Amino acid sequence: MSTKSIVIVGAGPGVGYETAERFGRAGYAVGLIRRDATALEEFASTLSSRGITVATESADAEDPTAIAAAVTLLGAELGGIDVLFYNVPGPLRDAYVPAVEIELSMLQSFLTLRVVSALSSAQAALPFLERSHGSIFFTSGQSDRNAFPHTGLIGSPQAALRLLAQHLHDELDPVDVFVGYLPLDNPPLYSDPAQEAKRTDIPAGFVIPERVVASDVAEKIFALNETRDTHELAVKPSARVG
Repeated sequence: MSTKSIVIVGAGPGVGYETAERFGRAGYAVGLIRRDATALEEFASTLSSRGITVATESADAEDPTAIAAAVTLLGAELGGIDVLFYNVPGPLRDAYVPAVEIELSMLQSFLTLRVVSALSSAQAALPFLERSHGSIFFTSGQSDRNAFPHTGLIGSPQAALRLLAQHLHDELDPVDVFVGYLPLDNPPLYSDPAQEAKRTDIPAGFVIPERVVASDVAEKIFALNETRDTHELAVKPSARVG
């Protein structure tokens, strides 16, 4: 198969969808991994209707072994992997608590979702990426280096992911596999207002006057995949809300 391909772990309606659509428009086949099989098929159907080649695997990022297996299956089905995009945020709405009140089970869950399965995905994709001299991208947030109030549960795993991404970047550079890390200023605005209204990752009453936009994030990932000129690229707000 000569078509390039991208595998997206965490194929939700925001950055996951926009990135799939952006790479698909450029001729990439798209592999999608998501826990919710029904939503996954709806997502795939929408992309297919636009002429994009799509393959899917349902897997839960709470299970790193299942995620690795899904990546491997998609790599085989697509005839290779040129880009791996890991985009699993975790259950953010319930995560804004003081550090002293963090439930250990929640921290373990976030570490699995944000770090362990991120590494599991990268390890599974690596045999394909070494052949294609491809790229790995991770999204994260500014709590990876800033102790904003009540973001300890979110930021501690993000900080671990940031350091892990740096290690992967340094270790994979000699084999010409690029690793990019994109911390986003805030939860990205969806293009679809109906999907934006239904989202559950922003706490009720939490006002964000300036928003990062999901389609902008996708454009930055696409551009960075072409240039490969910086390992870490912070994504700032580009839309005012209200």
